[in-house]
Amino acid sequence: MQFSEDTNRILEFLDYTSSGTLRKRNDLGTILEVLASRNKPELANELIFYGSALWASYKIFRRDKTSQSTQKIKDELENLFNKLLELLNEIVAFFEDEELIQRFQKVYLKPDIGSRMNLIDLSYDLNELKKVQLKLKGR
Repeated sequence: MQFSEDTNRILEFLDYTSSGTLRKRNDLGTILEVLASRNKPELANELIFYGSALWASYKIFRRDKTSQSTQKIKDELENLFNKLLELLNEIVAFFEDEELIQRFQKVYLKPDIGSRMNLIDLSYDLNELKKVQLKLKGR
């Protein structure tokens, strides 16, 4: 997918602020481009919010697997995975390129561990975007 100049600028800025650590840069660009072209800022913000929440919960889970709250964190991770899948399905419905649809279905929407790990990687990128949003809002 060809990105607009605005999307390219966002990705370049995220590359800069994340020190080049984005994991799913092109997919993030595709999502941002499609949501911008469809005028869906609320869907973009929702995806960013839940992606950032998934990343934070995943980090907590990885750090402390012995905690008594482990089951609560697992439950929250499951809820967040389901919410992200719901949002991504909504976004993929906007795609017009059949190859792109199939790729997102294969990479993110399959019910397997590989897709979950890809969702975590995408969530890392969404968290980087959330950090920029918060900084711009002065928080």
